[in-house]
Amino acid sequence: MILTTHAVVGAALASFVPSHPAVAFVLGFGSHFILDAIPHVDYPIGSRSVNPKFGAPMAFDRALLQDVVTIGSDGLFGLVAALFLFSSATNFWAILMGAVGAILPDPLQFAFTRLPHEPLRTLQRFHLWAHSKKTIDSAVFGASTQAAFVVLVVGLTVAIHRGIFGAAMAMVRSAG
Repeated sequence: MILTTHAVVGAALASFVPSHPAVAFVLGFGSHFILDAIPHVDYPIGSRSVNPKFGAPMAFDRALLQDVVTIGSDGLFGLVAALFLFSSATNFWAILMGAVGAILPDPLQFAFTRLPHEPLRTLQRFHLWAHSKKTIDSAVFGASTQAAFVVLVVGLTVAIHRGIFGAAMAMVRSAG
């Protein structure tokens, strides 16, 4: 999954624990692995220095610059989108921590390539285990499915917060 998808889902979960930033962080962090289990498309990583499959020595070249811009833009956009969609003055820290927690496992993969010791070793093993072995080959289809998933998550979150499902359940109960 792209970082924006992770951030928005982490923020959506955090919106249910607005006064508990630490819990929001844990929910976001855990959601990362659940989302990675869904077949998806990832953008290509050109720098062997950044790609966790290689962990090559740092090479400050064009590929690294492109990856830093791509990954950085994605992460920043995800954080801004998460805050825009879900934050208020009362829940800002929980939303931010949920989004950051949801993004964090991917940078920790990079950290593992530089420091292949515990607890990063176990986390990397778990991350690889949880990650879907099936991928979506089409970048357009893959991006579209992630965008649709984000819209679904945002819509469900808003509906739950507005009590739409509670009202629907009350109507079903009163009709029966």
